[in-house]
Amino acid sequence: MRIITDAKEGLSIALQAVRGNPLRSALTMLGIIIGIFTVTLMGAFLNGMDQLLRKTASSMMTEVYFIDKWSWGGGDWRLMRNRPNIPEDNLAQLREKMTTASAFSMSVGEWNQQAKFKNRSVEHMNVSGVDEGYLQTQSMEIQYGRFFTTSELSSARPVCIVGYEVANRLFPNSSPLGEVIRVSGYPLEIIGVAKRVGGLFSVFTIDNTVIMPYRTVQSAYGIKHQSVTIAVRAKSIEHKLDTKDEIEFYMRQIRHLKPNDQLNFGINNQDVFNQQIDGLTSILSIVGFLITGLALLVGGISIMNIMFVSVKERTREIGIRKAIGATRRSLVIQFLSEATMLSLAAGCIALALAYPVTVLLNNFLLADSELQIGFPLAYAGIGLGLAIAVGILFGITPALKASRLDPVDALRYE
Repeated sequence: MRIITDAKEGLSIALQAVRGNPLRSALTMLGIIIGIFTVTLMGAFLNGMDQLLRKTASSMMTEVYFIDKWSWGGGDWRLMRNRPNIPEDNLAQLREKMTTASAFSMSVGEWNQQAKFKNRSVEHMNVSGVDEGYLQTQSMEIQYGRFFTTSELSSARPVCIVGYEVANRLFPNSSPLGEVIRVSGYPLEIIGVAKRVGGLFSVFTIDNTVIMPYRTVQSAYGIKHQSVTIAVRAKSIEHKLDTKDEIEFYMRQIRHLKPNDQLNFGINNQDVFNQQIDGLTSILSIVGFLITGLALLVGGISIMNIMFVSVKERTREIGIRKAIGATRRSLVIQFLSEATMLSLAAGCIALALAYPVTVLLNNFLLADSELQIGFPLAYAGIGLGLAIAVGILFGITPALKASRLDPVDALRYE
């Protein structure tokens, strides 16, 4: 077919033009290389961050709702601060009334605490006081040791279960079981180590937490009337929304709220985190692609300018080709092929640079981090697709200009 012949001829001429001006071609490709390199690394980073955030959120069971003074989805913190506390007796009242729940638990937390063992310490960790239902409403697994006994839970025994990061930093080369640590000055015997969860630098997961019996936390910190968090696990994931509706209905009754009154408590779930993750990922994507778009715009303008220069330099050649029968279509294909070839070559170079950079980042800079930059093959396809699109978009105007030159005027050009 004629169009295939034109395409082959155009590619051959374009390749000769690129080879004939290697320095100019390299400088023209630089902007595209930067743009594709940026968009590829940005996509890989966002992919890794999304996986990390979702791993953090997955440390909670999707069918568990947490009744708290605070709403995780955001809002006016000053209004939430003035909400009435969630008292302990709300747990017993909900357990008596609800029919769609399979398990209940109650916990209380203290943030920004310190754990010490001899000359080692862990700063800015969390403390949780829990009851007997904790294992049924949380995804925590005991890797070494055991959970609290009934007598330990009821008598405020000074025992604890430590998260993976806490155990690893206080006891890097020995077993922590049976050892006594001090948490903000309070001595606790370690009876268990939780299995590693991972997540956002292990800060927001059980890895960075020391777990004690609920009564032990009250005794250690002198807390008697602090607001608690009540966890309610639905009987099944399919009917978890029924459990949420039931929680709201009975909590309104317990807190004497009228039908039109706003909730003065939060009903929180993993879904809230997933929505926030989607929103954060969208914002990061928009910012990243705006930056990438600017880089590609600069690269595209460079290609267009160089193609205009190429058309001007080869005006006489264009006149000769038209005089011997070259069509406007063949000239458009020739110059579009040259622009696309430059852009596609730049895209391939950018991908060839981006992949080893992600490997180096993962193996060295991020070696001890939970964040790992992913490099799905889809990003390579997106990068090459963008390169081709930039070449066509910014090469079309010079190509059309070349095809519209008058052959007589072109032959007279010096």
